[in-house]
Amino acid sequence: MLFAMTSQLSSRIDTILRAVLQRAEGRAVYLCDKGGNIVSRFSQDGNDAMADNISALAAGAFFATQELAKLIGEGGFQCVLHQGGGSSVYMQSLANEMLLLVVFGSDSNPGLVRLYANQACRSMDALMEEDDSASVATESLGLEFEIDETVQPFSRSS
Repeated sequence: MLFAMTSQLSSRIDTILRAVLQRAEGRAVYLCDKGGNIVSRFSQDGNDAMADNISALAAGAFFATQELAKLIGEGGFQCVLHQGGGSSVYMQSLANEMLLLVVFGSDSNPGLVRLYANQACRSMDALMEEDDSASVATESLGLEFEIDETVQPFSRSS
């Protein structure tokens, strides 16, 4: 799916991501596409050295579990939680094949992380749908085609 984000939409999504990070007491939050490419990210300590690796591996793990879900007769899993002793990762899909990742520590409550992430995903889905319908209604591709009736593109020369 090709998805273009306006600066207004990006700003609103960033506000939502910051709120999730703060309310869930997370260490980092990422919004990425199905391939693990980061669309937006925030972290408590500002250390994003491993952000690309985290995002790519998490997206791979999440979408692999979607195939597992199909094999066991489920339509798909909405969320996945990998819980460790010191750090955990919560992943939830958005409607447009985007993925929200929340990295959090043992001091955070996984139930609250899920609650705030779920609210954020619903809000971002609504924003993206609203932005998509508005841009389709108000923008054109800016392409114009002109046909030259005198040209014979497929004629053979002798």
